[in-house]
Amino acid sequence: MASRSYSLPLFPLGIFLLPGERTGLHIFEPRYRQLVAELEAALTTGQEEANRFGIPFHFEDVTARTGCLARLVEVKKVHPGGRKDIVVECVGHFEATRFLKVADPKLYPSGEVIERDMRLSQPLSAPQKDAVRNIKTLLGQRPDVDVSLLASHTIQDLTSWLGLPPAQKHRLLVSSGEKRTAFLDGVLRWTTLVLQQEVHIKDGFFPN
Repeated sequence: MASRSYSLPLFPLGIFLLPGERTGLHIFEPRYRQLVAELEAALTTGQEEANRFGIPFHFEDVTARTGCLARLVEVKKVHPGGRKDIVVECVGHFEATRFLKVADPKLYPSGEVIERDMRLSQPLSAPQKDAVRNIKTLLGQRPDVDVSLLASHTIQDLTSWLGLPPAQKHRLLVSSGEKRTAFLDGVLRWTTLVLQQEVHIKDGFFPN
């Protein structure tokens, strides 16, 4: 059955979170201050379904159709003039089927969206698990990293600690099939190479 489409306030940003991940935002534009005021009212009155907005992934002046479904967790600080520091949490992902730059009579953008399954529970392949074990061995040489805490059974496990830049994180999770496999394999090879070079530098020489 196809997912139901619904209207959602949108706030394009260069972040891409996993469910349960939180981040802080500084809100200063009038249009997003209006949005946050509405989310805050919903949070205060316990209207959890109304405490939702979308964060389409924005990178290099391009806004993707996919993004994070988020909720307001708290307002940390209110600054003079109405600016606010807030904390938001990802509760899922979506794909926009329609985008409005201004959701008249509101000031902020909105869109028609459907919820998107990013297949976060997809297990890693045997070669990928081997590559991750090698990465953990290299990370284990750092005194500040406890590799036993780094789960590595699924795509979500790996993405949560691999330290991918937002653009690579987004590209990995919106891809599927052979494209996802090839991209993840490349990420693991690159990560291994970088960590190996760090070890060589620490040992007192630079690789050619």
